[in-house]
Amino acid sequence: MSTEDGELGGVKHFALWPLTQAAASCFGVNEWPEELNIPQGWIEFEVEDIAEASVHLASNGYQLLVNNRVEPWGQTVTRFLSPEGILTGLTVTPWLRASN
Repeated sequence: MSTEDGELGGVKHFALWPLTQAAASCFGVNEWPEELNIPQGWIEFEVEDIAEASVHLASNGYQLLVNNRVEPWGQTVTRFLSPEGILTGLTVTPWLRASN
């Protein structure tokens, strides 16, 4: 599908993620750390090269809460808290990519 027909290809999902589950995913416990602002939202972006993206974020001063971790289901993720209070994830999700 091209952008010429007014539509964008790709995956678009909406989900709700309770703070306890976000804390468990980032820190291994159900409580968000008191020293960090509580996120006001959550968004994830699929990226081509997560290792490069993670290095770029860290080198620009972002505190990575999860750094280039492969989840048990095969997705690779890096997460950080944006200055705007958004829990932001960069991911590589193999099953969403077209096979060559």
